[in-house]
Amino acid sequence: MPASDAMIAVKESLEPAIFGLAGVTGIDIGMRDEESLDPDDLAVRIFVQDATQIPQEINDMLGQSPVPAVVMQRRFEPTATLPDTDPHRPVAGGTSVGAARFVNSPSGFPAGTLGAVGQTTRTPTPITVGLSNHHVLAHDSLRDFGQEIIQPEPGVLGRFPGDRIGSLLSWDFPEIVFSGTADAAICSIEVDTAAEIRDVGAVAGTTSEFPGMLVRKRGRTTGLTFGIVTTDNSHPSARGTYVSTCAHLPPVNNPLTGQPTIMRQLTGQFQVKVDFPQSIFFSDHGDSGSVVLDSNNNIVGLLHGSGYVDNNGALGPARFAVVTPIDVVQQNLGISMAATF
Repeated sequence: MPASDAMIAVKESLEPAIFGLAGVTGIDIGMRDEESLDPDDLAVRIFVQDATQIPQEINDMLGQSPVPAVVMQRRFEPTATLPDTDPHRPVAGGTSVGAARFVNSPSGFPAGTLGAVGQTTRTPTPITVGLSNHHVLAHDSLRDFGQEIIQPEPGVLGRFPGDRIGSLLSWDFPEIVFSGTADAAICSIEVDTAAEIRDVGAVAGTTSEFPGMLVRKRGRTTGLTFGIVTTDNSHPSARGTYVSTCAHLPPVNNPLTGQPTIMRQLTGQFQVKVDFPQSIFFSDHGDSGSVVLDSNNNIVGLLHGSGYVDNNGALGPARFAVVTPIDVVQQNLGISMAATF
């Protein structure tokens, strides 16, 4: 059952106000009970970093809500080991990738996952591209068009021979503003490619997610894992708005507080909960850039963050993931991830 008009109206009325409150990390419409996973039992869900310190304004809002509304404890962070750091030729999805300019960086190498291979749709001649996250391929304000992208990330002895796969082409992320709709980037692919994802197979195409959809992803760190979509998508406003820390970018003004912040907000996202016990967790650091697929190998989204439940100040395992719908990624970057290229 899709979200009701009344539920959408409540979410739309709350969203402009809550991100000015301390400890609020997100809002969406999704499954009220993530243990029973009933896609017909929906609620407006407000996420906070600490459920023992819910702002009084949130309690007041929920007390007046005419529709089901709940508070959940969760924080969201970019997912930057049994890692797969091997070279893969032809280049395929689900493998290690990064920007070569960080090889000798004292701050470390922000490796992530090359999600899948696609093509541009707005260039005179289609260009074969690899899809990942902005915070993997572009990362900070020193990014620039044409910077070298390598697969895999460097090992303990440095770079692998022939690791260059292409160059940075484009990206989409709110670098200099507070809010955006995607954490995505593409690079050209100048070596042999395969329209497939490691341990998954050939990509069938793209489709939209829905609550209760069984999904999977193949990431550089955790490999092949399985999950369940918990966010509603029956209306654009039903999808989620979440914030995460971006310490690698300069502060921007939060229009709700008027104060500088290193947080960034992404709207129109959805969440995936781990399908336990088939998987213990859905994603971890280094899985950023993985594509999320349905059981028919259609891409439904681009993973960019993990959701954690704080336990006395310590993060537990990443049982949730934050994902940008693939139609948003394709539109914003001018690409097609369909298999027919």
